[in-house]
Amino acid sequence: MIEATFDLVGTWVLTDLRIDENTNDDDLNFAKQILDNFKSSDCDIVIFTFRDDGTAISENKVNFIAENINVGTGGLSVDCPSESVTETTTWSLDGDQLTFVDSNMEEEVITVVLEDENTLIIAGEDINADNYTGADGVFTRQ
Repeated sequence: MIEATFDLVGTWVLTDLRIDENTNDDDLNFAKQILDNFKSSDCDIVIFTFRDDGTAISENKVNFIAENINVGTGGLSVDCPSESVTETTTWSLDGDQLTFVDSNMEEEVITVVLEDENTLIIAGEDINADNYTGADGVFTRQ
């Protein structure tokens, strides 16, 4: 459980997807394989940077993955997307409720779990509902 907001300060990178072993979802399994491939090639797909001044920067390349899937004689390859969506928000944490407020003053509240000082868990649908619903995103502090 998260005890204080300063525990979240730092840069967090999506490093794994946890999928329930009873889940038989080809899309989630494929997403996990792609993420594992990116991880082995030092391609960070989702990054959150939480600053102690209450601002957060998110960088998300998930929506650009499909453009980088190549099928050829050597099989399937997925290149690291060069494009990303970057957003600056403010953030606050109340227990396990993380609140983001964007530049349009729209508020989004998600539940997070800080497993240890370097492992943050966010529900997949809160990362990208089209690709990760049904999985948990594992973020590692850098």
